[in-house]
Amino acid sequence: MEKSLQWIEDFRDDPRHSGLFLDFDGTISEIAPAPAGARLHHLAAELLPRLAAEYPMCILSGRRAADVASLVGLPRIHYVGVHGMEWMEDEPRVDSEVLPHLPALEQARSELCSALPALPGVTLEDKMLTVSLHYRESPAMEEDALRLAESTALRLGLQTRRGRKTVELRPPVDIDKGSVLMRLARGWKLRRALYAGDDLTDVDGFRGLRRLMREGGFEGVAIAVLSTETPVELEAVADLTVEGPSGLLELLSRL
Repeated sequence: MEKSLQWIEDFRDDPRHSGLFLDFDGTISEIAPAPAGARLHHLAAELLPRLAAEYPMCILSGRRAADVASLVGLPRIHYVGVHGMEWMEDEPRVDSEVLPHLPALEQARSELCSALPALPGVTLEDKMLTVSLHYRESPAMEEDALRLAESTALRLGLQTRRGRKTVELRPPVDIDKGSVLMRLARGWKLRRALYAGDDLTDVDGFRGLRRLMREGGFEGVAIAVLSTETPVELEAVADLTVEGPSGLLELLSRL
């Protein structure tokens, strides 16, 4: 699906009421073999400071808020972590809806750690508010990792969500990138916004744009950042597609 590029002129004519919402991994950073290896794309390091000086901007990530803030390293950006369950103010803040589920997450963390020796090549990423199994370096273990995550989540009253070569156990709360986008867009009194992402969790961001558009008086632009691993669900509901982080950053440079 393609969209007229008139929206670029609209953003440039009214930057104060035009918001930029960006995922991190695979969007403004190349995908790394392991989460700890990710780095901000060199073009993003040059471009984001200029954009942040003009536009309200938010980086929304599955990472912890402090982690993504340290990777981006800019003061004039709003950072949201763990798909909306955590955000940065002077220090990381956790949404109160998540707190009752921390004991179940602690139990899941313990059980998954104990099971890892039977899943060679699968690693556990602990974000405190979620626990993820990564099987990028051992794709043959995908079904075993999914089965373990789903059975553990079901028994402990958690939810699972699949991502790029990963499966996440998370609290059963109605918080995602789309709900955060809507809250910030209303608080910032935006008239338009773009959301760019590369994975299944970014479909929620697209849905947030669509809900605001249905309310009226709002324009949204959903951008899918493509790679060989792009889920078809994301590309199918995007307004625009770009090839990788460099393609997105070239587009954003027009702003």
